[in-house]
Amino acid sequence: MRFRRVKRRVRPFWLGCALSVVAASLAAETIISWEEAEKHVGEEVVVEGRILGVRCSQLACLLGFDPTLNRFTAVVQAQSFKDLPPEKLERTYSGKQVRVRGKVIENERKPEIVVHSPSDIILTVGERRRERDEKESRRAQAEAESLERLATVVDRLADVTEHLAAAQERMETAVTQLEQREAAIAAAQVSQAAPPPPASYGEPQPRPAYESLRTVKRGMTQAEVRRLVGDPIYVESSGGGWTTWAYGYGRTISFDARGRATALVGFPPP
Repeated sequence: MRFRRVKRRVRPFWLGCALSVVAASLAAETIISWEEAEKHVGEEVVVEGRILGVRCSQLACLLGFDPTLNRFTAVVQAQSFKDLPPEKLERTYSGKQVRVRGKVIENERKPEIVVHSPSDIILTVGERRRERDEKESRRAQAEAESLERLATVVDRLADVTEHLAAAQERMETAVTQLEQREAAIAAAQVSQAAPPPPASYGEPQPRPAYESLRTVKRGMTQAEVRRLVGDPIYVESSGGGWTTWAYGYGRTISFDARGRATALVGFPPP
């Protein structure tokens, strides 16, 4: 019971201390417009306004809330340039709505606050929100531009692929025409050199010389084979334009649809 009474007595004491601290903090956070700063010389206040000009020298930087810098200014002295470099001041605060904390003093008949650290001058909540929105807008715009460039690259790749396919098709057509032309020339040369022997109509043909048989190779045209070993005893046609020429004694030559020898049976190797 005694402990409870002590506890009840201590609680109001700490509550009063907390309220005192809060009240002191609220008193220190007196926010005034920069135009009223001259009325609060000697007081610790928070001055709010928009920075309309930044002028720096080797000794100090003046952040003016008036374009002429003849009224209230926030001053950053040279010893604070390490934490508040002049180039950062221009980039971070010029044209922005800020709050400056400190004691208002009078210098050359105009009020000012000396800023010692970045915590003494901050962007307002609305200004920070606006900067965040601008950053998000710029990021979204950059992403949209990147997607647009990517779509352009994809379209160009599709065009290149289409052109390559067309070029390949033209090349294959040209190769086929060239092979047909070569076959026609070879056939013309064979017909001019020696006319083919008359068809045997199934009667046995004289056996070709052994050396002639060795000269028959895969890839030869029908005209070339006929010139070397003569006409076949009979011709057997297969599907797809394939044919087989039989020369007796188990010798056969198979030709593909283009008329090229693809398989030799019974012919001695070269």
